[in-house]
Amino acid sequence: MERTNKKFILITIFICILLLSGCDKIRFGTYNASEEEKKSDITLDQNDKEKSSNKKGDNEDDTVLSADDTGKVDTTSVTANNIQPTANTELMIYTVNMDTGEIAPVTALIPEGEEITPKLIVSTVVESMTDQSLTVGIDRVDTENETVIVSFKSDQPPLTNVGGGIEFAILDAIAQSLIDNLDDYNSVIYRVEGKAYSSEHITLKIDEVYLDDK
Repeated sequence: MERTNKKFILITIFICILLLSGCDKIRFGTYNASEEEKKSDITLDQNDKEKSSNKKGDNEDDTVLSADDTGKVDTTSVTANNIQPTANTELMIYTVNMDTGEIAPVTALIPEGEEITPKLIVSTVVESMTDQSLTVGIDRVDTENETVIVSFKSDQPPLTNVGGGIEFAILDAIAQSLIDNLDDYNSVIYRVEGKAYSSEHITLKIDEVYLDDK
C-alpha cells in the first residue's frame, strides 16, 4: 500500500513539473510575440513620421521657391513672359498673277522702322513672286543719281524659262513697286549681270530707262 501511494505521489509531482514547464513556454512565447508586435508598431510609427517629415520638407521647399524677398508667397507657379508681337509696316508692291500673266497689287509686311530702300523693295517683290512659284534671279541693285539700276542673272527668269508676257510682267512689277515707294528715285534701268538687257523678247541699251516717272 505504501508503494502504491509513493508511485501516485511521484506521478503527481512529475505531471505538475510538466505542467509548470508548459506554462512557462506558453508565457514566454506570448511575451515574445507581444514584444515583436510592439517593435513592429514602433517601426511603422517611425516610418510614418519620416514620410510626414519628408512631405513637410517638400512643402517648405516649394514655399521658399515661391516666396519673394518680402516673405510673401507668390501663388502663381509660372510667370508668363511678356512676348510682344513684332510691329510691322505695310508696303504696297506689285507681283505677277500667274493665272492672268498680269501684275497685281499686294500688301507686304516689313518690320516697323526698317528703312525703305531699293534693295528692300526689290527683294520684297521677288519674295512675293516666289509665292506664285516664280523664281526671279537678281544679280544686284544699285542707285545712280535719281535712278535705280536692277541687274538680273542671265540663267533665271525673267531672262529664261518664261514667255514674253510673264517677262514683261516681272519687269513692270519691279519697276512700278520702286517708283511708287521711293520719293528720291524716279526712273528704273534694267541690265543683265552688269551688261545691257537683252532677251528673246526684249532688248534695251545699257543706260536705257525702262520706266520713268518724271
